[in-house]
Amino acid sequence: MGRKIWLALALAVIVAASFVASAVATKHKAASDPRPKTVTKGLDFFHSRQKADGGFGTMAATAWVILGAVASGERIGSTMWTVDGNNPFGYLQAHSHEAAATGPDVDNAPVYYARAIMSYVAADRAERVFVAGTPRIDLLAKLYSYQDLVEGSLTKGSFSPATSSRKFQAVHTTAWAILAMQALGEDGKDRFALAEQWLATQQLADGGFPAQSGDPSNCEDTAVAIQALVLAANDSLDPAIIPAARQYLKANQNVGGGFPYKPSTGTTGTDAWATSAAIQAILAMGEKPDGVDWTVGANTPKSALGALQLQNGAYNKKRGDATGPLPTTSWALVALRDKPFTTFPRVRPPALKAFVFRPQVGTVLPKNGEKFTNTRAVLIRATYTDGAKGTGVNPKACRVYVDDRNKTKQADIGRYALRLQLENVANGLHKYRLEIVDHAGNVKKVERRFTMAIPAPTPTSPPTYVPVPNPPYTPPATIYPTPTSKATPTPYTTLTPTTYPSIDTTSTPTPYQSGAYPVTGVPVASPSPSGSPGAAGDDGSGSAAGFLGGTLLAMLPIGAAISYVALRRREQALSAAGEGKVLGGGGSGWERLKGAFVKSKDLVKPAGR
Repeated sequence: MGRKIWLALALAVIVAASFVASAVATKHKAASDPRPKTVTKGLDFFHSRQKADGGFGTMAATAWVILGAVASGERIGSTMWTVDGNNPFGYLQAHSHEAAATGPDVDNAPVYYARAIMSYVAADRAERVFVAGTPRIDLLAKLYSYQDLVEGSLTKGSFSPATSSRKFQAVHTTAWAILAMQALGEDGKDRFALAEQWLATQQLADGGFPAQSGDPSNCEDTAVAIQALVLAANDSLDPAIIPAARQYLKANQNVGGGFPYKPSTGTTGTDAWATSAAIQAILAMGEKPDGVDWTVGANTPKSALGALQLQNGAYNKKRGDATGPLPTTSWALVALRDKPFTTFPRVRPPALKAFVFRPQVGTVLPKNGEKFTNTRAVLIRATYTDGAKGTGVNPKACRVYVDDRNKTKQADIGRYALRLQLENVANGLHKYRLEIVDHAGNVKKVERRFTMAIPAPTPTSPPTYVPVPNPPYTPPATIYPTPTSKATPTPYTTLTPTTYPSIDTTSTPTPYQSGAYPVTGVPVASPSPSGSPGAAGDDGSGSAAGFLGGTLLAMLPIGAAISYVALRRREQALSAAGEGKVLGGGGSGWERLKGAFVKSKDLVKPAGR
């Protein structure tokens, strides 16, 4: 019993340990990447747009990407964000900020400087703000150069990109400048306070804020202004400003859960910039974007923002409007990671394990260096994935090359695997290259080599030709063989004339007796050679019998009804008749033959009867 108890306890411990290990592994796996797919797919898009110089095409776009990536838990100085030794921050330092601020792709220089400062802070390079770019400039000093500090000016404390008209985009510009100053730790200085005081005066009766004086309110600038005003450190601001601005946002939230840019125009569709800023403002006010107060039906601001994401991971500014995909996607990622500008980037989120943006390849066959010695058929196959949260492998963009020849059309390529059957591969070294591409455009390249070494057949001497003589010619058998006689016919005996004694013609002949011929025993005289009537007493029957016998002999070949034996017998009878012999029993041969033919018809009555 003791042994059984110990075994049971040991089994229980093993099972418990396995459950604990499984729970820990599951927890670790879940905690390893808590980011939603709406964020990781955006990171996929960022990576696909990074250039060899480390940047993203322009200085403004690169500054935005740094903000979005860091807010998502990435570190842009890591190897994952380094291309050919260059990273995004290095790109900013290698180029001129002044040229970028006044370039064709930037319409507001002080806002550009504000975001550049924020990106330096996000990259953990705040100290380089004062020696930024090439040539080196002080970004904060550049930003301050756009602030109005004239005493008695109605725009004192504001920031505007146009010195001729201080009202131009002053609300929009001042709100961003305040956020940049706060990120750099300038929020306790007079410039910061002056900017806060002026911005508070720009709220309109509906509770919203415009981009510049004279314009109607819009959701984007209202949400950015809320974040900037939440940072006010003095009690001189009207406490009703924030609630009124909140009410404006709530009143203009659409049925999809998102926010339009300018509701006064009647356009109520979700705008990505306005919705991102609204999510940040809700967070800055201490509320939850997914809370009951901000849920419309089953829709929330976050779900409305996620609905604007494309298959490649980028976000449209509005449905069907792909303007500025990099800034739009970056702002969306900051909002979706719950990072309002009231705390970010001054406070950076903890670094997460870098997102693997390239597709990951599993099994690849043939293995590198594999040798084939018994078949010329080679099956190339591979398995892969883009991770659980990537944009996914795009089969149409994948490529297969064999010996630098594109074999993609012959390959069967799917979302998780590909295969290509090669036939009749020649001997020698071969290589194949796979390019697995995700929907964002990231490429994973795999190259392998294999050798075809089918042994050549052993050469053999050709067989010696020995001519074969033709067989002797044998004529075919006679189709109609010559019949052979079964018996040799007896030749005819030459007849020798018999000499009879002379007849006494002077004697008186025996008178004729009626009824019968007298039998004298004297042989019947032979017929005359000339065929004339014979001697006295010969009635010519011998000659007639000879003639008839010859006729019958001539007709024998066509007489199919008379047998060969009968023919022989008749021949003998005819011979005797021709000689004029009297057969035993009376009568000549002819008479007997004639009697045989006509017996049945009683044509001749036999003699002596």
